[in-house]
Amino acid sequence: MLYNKHMIKRINDQNEMSIFLSDESRRAGNATEICFPQTAGEISALLREDKNTPVTIQGGRTGVTAGAVPESGIVINLSAMNKVLRMPCAAGASSESAPTLSGSLTAEVQPGVLLTTLQEQLHPLGLFFPPDPTETTASIGGMVSCNSSGACTYRFGATRHHIRSLEMVLADGDTLSIRRGEHHAKAGRFALTTNGGRVISGTLPRITMPKVKKHTAGYFITPDMDMIDLFIGSEGTLGIVTQIEIDLLPEPKNLWGAVVFFESEECALSFVHLLRGEASAAPQAIEFFGTDTLEMLRDAQESGAALTGMTKIPSGCAVYTEFASEYRGELEPLCARLGQYIHEAGGDTADSWFAFRGPDMVRLKEFRHAAPVCVNERVSEIRKSHSTITKLGTDMSVPDSRLDEVFAMYRRDLAREGFQTSLFGHIGNNHLHCNIIPRDEEEYLRGKELYTRWAEEIVRMGGSVSAEHGIGKLKVWLLQKLYSEENLQAMFELKRLFDPQLRLNPGNIFGYNIQEKR
Repeated sequence: MLYNKHMIKRINDQNEMSIFLSDESRRAGNATEICFPQTAGEISALLREDKNTPVTIQGGRTGVTAGAVPESGIVINLSAMNKVLRMPCAAGASSESAPTLSGSLTAEVQPGVLLTTLQEQLHPLGLFFPPDPTETTASIGGMVSCNSSGACTYRFGATRHHIRSLEMVLADGDTLSIRRGEHHAKAGRFALTTNGGRVISGTLPRITMPKVKKHTAGYFITPDMDMIDLFIGSEGTLGIVTQIEIDLLPEPKNLWGAVVFFESEECALSFVHLLRGEASAAPQAIEFFGTDTLEMLRDAQESGAALTGMTKIPSGCAVYTEFASEYRGELEPLCARLGQYIHEAGGDTADSWFAFRGPDMVRLKEFRHAAPVCVNERVSEIRKSHSTITKLGTDMSVPDSRLDEVFAMYRRDLAREGFQTSLFGHIGNNHLHCNIIPRDEEEYLRGKELYTRWAEEIVRMGGSVSAEHGIGKLKVWLLQKLYSEENLQAMFELKRLFDPQLRLNPGNIFGYNIQEKR
């Protein structure tokens, strides 16, 4: 296809560009131009037009690690590549008026398709895409970039588990197609052939990743890995994803959820352990909301800023859990067992919220999503007086055996330091977001020092310094706690193999210092 650079929408006015120079991290950057290509061919042409300029790739800009924030060069924003290219075919209707699907349960999308748009198109087909990040306006390309997960990862796994194939543009404008199951490393050696006929071969670094349920810190590497997994979670540093084939699942006919309130966080932890031991109908989500988080949500509710259509939030803490099944009969006995778990853990069913599919379930999900929104709003308000402050929230996970230990560490240290905080997150996967909301620069620096000490302890426990958000530009120092300088150098050389000029998403994962040294 012929390329006309004048057909690509470009913005170079600084006022118009400003909205594209930040993401949910609240960090702001700079660039000379924002480009909005609509095809892989246009991306290739942009990269060949100037072979030295740094390129930052953007999707929905919902990330919290500044991975989509440019520091120089141009931005390639993929929001115009927002087409759903293929859906499963409906071959008729069943006796229940639901479509009968033919072929495999996969879809093909461009990277700029938003998760909420995709789910809306899948719902009439009785299907859904399982990854469940908190921000539903995340783009599918962005989810691939940082291997997004969320509440339902407890049952379904992260984005990586649902990617069938990828199309990418490499740093030199060449393209690469890769399908799961077709390209494996052998004892650490790999070779990939681009669509232009170039062979990229090399040796994978000898790196031991943490043995945790959620991990997206640096490149995914195992000696005999499926090579598609190298690119998932690589944060746009190896190539620009232009087309994604995803696996889908049938939408369960019955969905049931509960928000269970407890007076103490110790009781809530006991309830979590009981839920994780449930064998006959495992939850698909187990989420925790600390006493500080409920206080924040109550303030937002009382001021009319959020959750205004819900029952008044009580004091204490809470656990959100969600169950799904094709058959209502599988869930009905669970109601009785859940009541037993609540009382055994020290709670009261009368103080809990329960919902089946419908408006009540939507309200429970609104409750679950409100916490990070309120944290972001508080950080934005503080930045009006202290512009150098960014969001300071943990994204670390530990093995099952260390959950109680890491929880106690968070609460002990926070009580000693006296920070304004909000603790919540994916406790089923031993993954809590501990948000420190600094009032000024001095508290921000103290919070960052505490975060660093926590990272060292979590690595000692066998955990990961980033479970789902990635490293981006803000958490490079944490990756240095997880991996040695030798390991990071080996990862960096892998990037150089695919991106010799170090153009793609500079600063992500490795920071700028390592590139300047090399």
